[in-house]
Amino acid sequence: MSNSKKMDGVRGIDFSNCYHANLWKFVEMEEEERKDFVLVHAVREMAAEWWGGHAFLLNKKTNMVLDFSNQKRLEGTKEDLYKQWNIQEAGKEMYFEYNHEQCLNKVAEHMNYGAWDLLFENWQDKNWAKYMSEYFIPNFQPILNKQRKEMKGVV
Repeated sequence: MSNSKKMDGVRGIDFSNCYHANLWKFVEMEEEERKDFVLVHAVREMAAEWWGGHAFLLNKKTNMVLDFSNQKRLEGTKEDLYKQWNIQEAGKEMYFEYNHEQCLNKVAEHMNYGAWDLLFENWQDKNWAKYMSEYFIPNFQPILNKQRKEMKGVV
């Protein structure tokens, strides 16, 4: 069961951007609290065959998810939210967990808040088209995949 509360912007945090909001909430946690959490970047299903990257926090000790995006604080169990969002933990380049140090290193490396490793989100990567055509669309967008086959490569 999830619990959602309205959040106000704090110190310039863009709570509408999941990558920005959840990274900064993670960074601002007290060290003792933060040790049980990881920042997750995952591809999630928002509606039938409509997928997108998402960031949220996961408490590895309690399996509770916190999501501070969209100016809200959403709380729920890993089991419930992963099912609702159709999170594919074992999916090819679809799920990444980062501890605090890894987050700071990724920010320094990429000079942004993420998504850092989700190939789905990185259409400029030289492997993106092959990933989408040969892995993602056939496995996670069956209706689109069928249409593409019927059109024999037009799409």
